[in-house]
Amino acid sequence: MTRRKIIQIALAMALVLAFAVKSFYVKNPVLVGGTMGTSYSVTVKGRVSHNRLKKLSQKIEAQLAEVNRQMSTWIDCSEISRFNRSTNTAPFQTSEAFAQVVGAALELSASTGGAFDPTLNPLLNLWGFGSGSGERKVPSDAEIAKAKKLTGWRRLGVDAKTSSLWKTIPGLQLDLGAIAKGYGVDSVGRLLDRVGYADWFVEIGGEVAVRGTNPDGVPWRIGIQFPTTNPMDDRLQGILNLDEGAVATSGDYRNYIRQDGTLYSHILDPRSGRAVLSDTASVTVVAPDCMHADGIATALFVMGADEGLAWAEHRPGVEAMFLVRGAGGEISEKFSSGFAAATGYVHVQ
Repeated sequence: MTRRKIIQIALAMALVLAFAVKSFYVKNPVLVGGTMGTSYSVTVKGRVSHNRLKKLSQKIEAQLAEVNRQMSTWIDCSEISRFNRSTNTAPFQTSEAFAQVVGAALELSASTGGAFDPTLNPLLNLWGFGSGSGERKVPSDAEIAKAKKLTGWRRLGVDAKTSSLWKTIPGLQLDLGAIAKGYGVDSVGRLLDRVGYADWFVEIGGEVAVRGTNPDGVPWRIGIQFPTTNPMDDRLQGILNLDEGAVATSGDYRNYIRQDGTLYSHILDPRSGRAVLSDTASVTVVAPDCMHADGIATALFVMGADEGLAWAEHRPGVEAMFLVRGAGGEISEKFSSGFAAATGYVHVQ
């Protein structure tokens, strides 16, 4: 065999080997799945082997399954479901994460004057928005008053050191749907940090956390949906550009009751027990972590633009944008003072 022939064979083998090696890697992979009654999406920047990607997918699924095991009212054997069934007012042992989320919820309840409340399960079920719900309907004043007697964040206690909760009335029940999804996003983000990814994007049901830059080498672009009840309308109101932090949005246009021409949001005002009826269409919050962004977005929706923006101005690292409906249905934007600078917000409507 001639030297030229040997070189040709070697080059051919090198090309085959290079192709084979390349085929074992995925560039900027996106992992998707279902969790918490919605979907999730995880993007990591760079080339990842199929084997490593498979292991990462398994770890993400396991992490989200654990959050559900702790905080999903849709799972009968979850920690939250067992706490809700218990009529004992003695301390109830929980996981450290569950106690941490409840502690954060109670801190938010106190700082917002009760605009956020993790004990709304009886009211959510009454309106038809909870895991124990029947028909969605606007309840009577008497039904609301009866359910409200079983709620109240001041009737819930938590000890983070011992990871325990207690209720002061036997019928108190938790629903962490307004904060646990954000915690789930954070937990996946921490997992990605631990296994060595520097640039990533995590989203669960529209709640987002990011780190680093996207595959194009620029901050991650996060769309803010135009608030409309038409599920086929995917227009964006604007785009955020972030390389660190979390984004959560609460709105009235996807989960609601429409009765006698009035739209009743799934977001309830804990103070009245009623669906929030206001000119607020949505609230987007940017915060250092998604657990707090998630809970704050709900609280600010309840508070409304004037009170909510005033509250946000005094919280370091927290910025907010309200989308407000005018009398003719037109949408206007109201921002906290640092929102544009913190997010690189671009209006697209």
